[in-house]
Amino acid sequence: MVEGFSFNRVLQFIKRDLVMLRGTFTTGLSLAIVLLFPFCLLNMVWDKQLDLGEFFGIFGLFYIPLGIIFTFALFREFNNNKTNHLYLAIPISIPERLVAKWLTVTFIYTVVFSVIAVLVGTLAIVFGIIAFGADFNLLSLFSEHYWKVVKIYFVLQPIFMVGAISFTKNRIGKTILALGILFLGFMLFNFLLYAMLNYGAGVFSENGLGSQAFDKAGADFSTFGRWFYGLIFGPLMLVVAYFKMTEKEV
Repeated sequence: MVEGFSFNRVLQFIKRDLVMLRGTFTTGLSLAIVLLFPFCLLNMVWDKQLDLGEFFGIFGLFYIPLGIIFTFALFREFNNNKTNHLYLAIPISIPERLVAKWLTVTFIYTVVFSVIAVLVGTLAIVFGIIAFGADFNLLSLFSEHYWKVVKIYFVLQPIFMVGAISFTKNRIGKTILALGILFLGFMLFNFLLYAMLNYGAGVFSENGLGSQAFDKAGADFSTFGRWFYGLIFGPLMLVVAYFKMTEKEV
């Protein structure tokens, strides 16, 4: 029985995962590099430039899906009936195991992928300058565009972590299906809540008050909504992942 929380055990478990899955990580990152370079070049063909918004748009196309794939790869042993008894016998507590997985597929993955992506993007810009006279633009991680993509990933990743733990077969497909149903459910909930709170004021009449009220409500509560759903799909999903891991290990 492992007692207490040891960050040293967390670090050792992270090292173990990185060694065990080095082939998966290397292949995934290599594929991202191979695809990121031509995507950046193609973007410069028309306007001869690659600004931060365009680059981090391309960045997100690979960063988020690859991170989701890595999430499922990290829990492959966890759901393998032939090896999970040995995997679960490793002397590490559930909180330590969860923290190690989360740090690996969020902070470590984000830092490694970001550095590689900026280097590849910069190389593509240099090649574009030489090949067809593109403008030089310095790519930086200290950009609003970058942090928007990272925030989206940090909110989505715990959801797929829960799916990776919960499902044993067709894990990605079932998780996406569950996420789609959840999204439709929240969208219907928002619509019904808005209708109940504003129906008596005549906001659904034909005089345009409805659209005006909706725009004002969106402006007033957009920040609250982001925090609300961010907490639901972020920290709350990590709590769900903890209890799912507890169920598997019992």
